[in-house]
Amino acid sequence: MLFVVNLACTNNHEDKEVASDGIIHLEDTIHYSIPNLPRLCNDLELDIQNVNIGDCNLYVEMEGSGIPIVLINGGPGGTHHSFHPAFSKIKSNHKIIYYDQRGTGLSDFEKGKGYSFIQAVDDLENLRIKLNISKWVVCGFSYGGGLAQFYTARYPENVLGMVLISSLPLFENKAFINEQEKYLSQIEKDKKNEIIKIYLNGKLKMKPFLYNLTLNGDWKRQNYYKPSKEEMIRSALYEWINDDDFNSVMSESYSTYNFKRVFDDCPIPTLILEGKNDLTWGTKKANVFKSNHPNAKYVSFEHSAHNIFMDEPEKFFLTLNEFTASLEQPVSPLLVNHWKAEVLRKLELKY
Repeated sequence: MLFVVNLACTNNHEDKEVASDGIIHLEDTIHYSIPNLPRLCNDLELDIQNVNIGDCNLYVEMEGSGIPIVLINGGPGGTHHSFHPAFSKIKSNHKIIYYDQRGTGLSDFEKGKGYSFIQAVDDLENLRIKLNISKWVVCGFSYGGGLAQFYTARYPENVLGMVLISSLPLFENKAFINEQEKYLSQIEKDKKNEIIKIYLNGKLKMKPFLYNLTLNGDWKRQNYYKPSKEEMIRSALYEWINDDDFNSVMSESYSTYNFKRVFDDCPIPTLILEGKNDLTWGTKKANVFKSNHPNAKYVSFEHSAHNIFMDEPEKFFLTLNEFTASLEQPVSPLLVNHWKAEVLRKLELKY
């Protein structure tokens, strides 16, 4: 059982504990309730809409003006809240679109024809149409990076550029090894198993379950810096909300796809961002993954794990701004159409 929750760290990291420090802190009690804190969205000036895409409503927030960029969160089963407040830094030159995927967050828990990877991609395309955006930058984080890749392969004519942050690879390789418990001590692992057992016995609800895990060291799985107590609370409250069995159904769905060599001749400008300390697929993942995108620009972050935009925000947003500013010249439709036909052949997709 794997619950992935994105824990936002503050930008001031001076003297903050890092996962590799090996410091052990265990709570002396199980917390059966969780303190209440407001959503970070409440403090931002956002255009909030519920957008009907045909058979369900998607919760959408927008801010800023300029180059359209849609942020695709991780999971499967996470929410847009993981991007707050970090991405507001680029609102002066980007129209930022945050949204919750069907079956998650504040969007409808409406299965339609059945939750699936291709449904999630087509939902994103329907959202673009409803928002009257001709082309946008697709920016995917973790599992959302998988959706960004599939969307770009399926609808490349509508993509200005693709940004992949700590992305799901979408192909198998023996170098991909889950190392997320590398910095957890045995006593922390034992505590984690105790909390899971209490949850599975129905004595602990989901949000307190997630909160107890992170309080007792589980934050080390995907974070470089230890998050504050407030960040742990908000993460448990707002960053893992989804329909029953959503994670397992979507994980099974995306695992049926193999994107190996699909991007060999991809003409869409691509930026790959990886943290050197990201243990999600192991520290060897980055080099293998970038080889599957030979035309992409690749940037590595020395002091980051999975949540790069929180760990090294200054470098991250400088890199992102430089990339999107370079997207002034549209890609030749001839090249795009030729590549799309190749994708069709390689993935045996029928559009």
